[in-house]
Amino acid sequence: MMKKYKLLIGLIATIITTAIFSCNKDFDRTIGDKNASDTTTVKFGNRKVLYLIVDGARGQSVLDANTPNIDAILPNSIYSWVGLSDPASTANATNWANMLTGVKKEKHKIIDDALTNNNLQNYPIIFKRIKETSAKSKIVTYTSSTVFKSLTTGADISNLLADDDAVKAAVVTNLTSDTASVVVGHFTGVNAAGAASGYDISFPAYKTAIEKFDTSVGDILAALKKRPTYNNEQWLVVIASSAGGQFTLPANADDQTIFSQPKANSFVIYYAPTYRKRIITKPFTGNRYLGKTIRFKGQDVRAQVDAVDANVYNIEDTTKMTIELKVKKNEDKFFWPSVLGKRNEWSGGHPSVGWVIYLEDAYWYFEWRGTKDGDYHQCRGANIDKGKWATLSVKLEVRNGQRFIRTYTNGSYNNEVEITGSGSLANSNPLKLGFLNGNGHGEPDVYVSDIRYFKFAVPDGVIANYACQTSIDQSHPYFNFLVGYWPATDGNGNIMADLSSQGHDFKFQGAYSWESFNDLICPPAPETLAVFVPQTSDIPAQIINWLKIANKQTWGLDGRVWLDQ
Repeated sequence: MMKKYKLLIGLIATIITTAIFSCNKDFDRTIGDKNASDTTTVKFGNRKVLYLIVDGARGQSVLDANTPNIDAILPNSIYSWVGLSDPASTANATNWANMLTGVKKEKHKIIDDALTNNNLQNYPIIFKRIKETSAKSKIVTYTSSTVFKSLTTGADISNLLADDDAVKAAVVTNLTSDTASVVVGHFTGVNAAGAASGYDISFPAYKTAIEKFDTSVGDILAALKKRPTYNNEQWLVVIASSAGGQFTLPANADDQTIFSQPKANSFVIYYAPTYRKRIITKPFTGNRYLGKTIRFKGQDVRAQVDAVDANVYNIEDTTKMTIELKVKKNEDKFFWPSVLGKRNEWSGGHPSVGWVIYLEDAYWYFEWRGTKDGDYHQCRGANIDKGKWATLSVKLEVRNGQRFIRTYTNGSYNNEVEITGSGSLANSNPLKLGFLNGNGHGEPDVYVSDIRYFKFAVPDGVIANYACQTSIDQSHPYFNFLVGYWPATDGNGNIMADLSSQGHDFKFQGAYSWESFNDLICPPAPETLAVFVPQTSDIPAQIINWLKIANKQTWGLDGRVWLDQ
């Protein structure tokens, strides 16, 4: 037994010894490379920022120009040529403040170059936030603008120089030997060229200024990469325009959104060798709507479905219905011109039984008088913009024995008025499009298309889902309830064809002509679109994120951080 016990102990000792030596060999193979880099330092240590701001450089123009130095860093950049500055700014300082505070003018309150009544005490330049976290961080700025210099409070060095050449030289000199954590260079030459000639590369002086800036970028990046400590540093290079500049776009390039405002068209590039390429492009801006339709202008040009066929469009006291149509108006404000209606006349005092859709000021109305009414009634829609297609919808629905008229614009609910006591709106008149005979009201100047008349109270959700569609077919859940569907984009002939089962065409009157259009329908609001692309106010958030500084909620920064994936 003793021998067996000693043998067992020896065997266990041998196994343990073997395991220890085996583990040591694996351990040696894992970290034994004496030439290996300190990956912690490489990934996280010595983070620094080079921030180059250029005024007046439209993103589209920089994209189109010859910029080999900028192009060379794009494979390791997060970038966009469709960034946005403040479209309502009237002073350079507004966008500079966005780029240096990380909030918009509603917070920093800088709306002029005098910086009067600003709120920098509560929303300071981002340099203060950096210093609060790392007091030893050195920040240097170079500019040829006295106003920009006045915004760089908190920098350790803030030099006012003669011009862009001097700014470039100062940045290059600093990068050669300085230990600064944040280096800012501000360039004004592109904006000066744009103001003198035009903000597009079709103007030689402007194109030359952009390409000169690119050369400066190349010189600065070359100096950065020659730093003796460069391999032990992690640099984020930000190159961004504070704004674009005024330029009249070709008609086929104007999408009627904020992206067709050249003054707001900035660009931004976030470059770091560790970044993977990410291009941020223009988001969906609405459905394209094109064809040929009729301009209903004045009293002469109009159309109607004759009375013999129009009874189906009467609104009886038990009728449920939904009317939809697209309207593009050619003036900002109108005063009571009819667009579509079925009644004997449209006059002051609102006589005769029937209904009409008309324009008032910047908005629209559905108005009616019934057989039981002692007076007229109306339900207001929303404002519609000049030169943009809007979908107007009116619904008559029944709830708990009561009848209601409801209005919608581009699928969004506007207002509701009870119609129970009005009785029937039925009459023996034609369905009329454009000017409706009468007096005491203005004349229309509108394009009208995609008219739909359902003998059904289409649910709100369906109205919303189809409001921005430019046509419907049998995939529409209530297609079989259509008693009138006039796309009104026929493009020729003397009728607007009715594609519903009724086949009641609108017949034209007057000196009409078919006109081509190519527009967007239901473009999103500017504030909705802006969140999908970089804005000037985003940059400070990106910088403090790179520097591993916590973005405190109390700072109230407006910007977002863009990632490379």
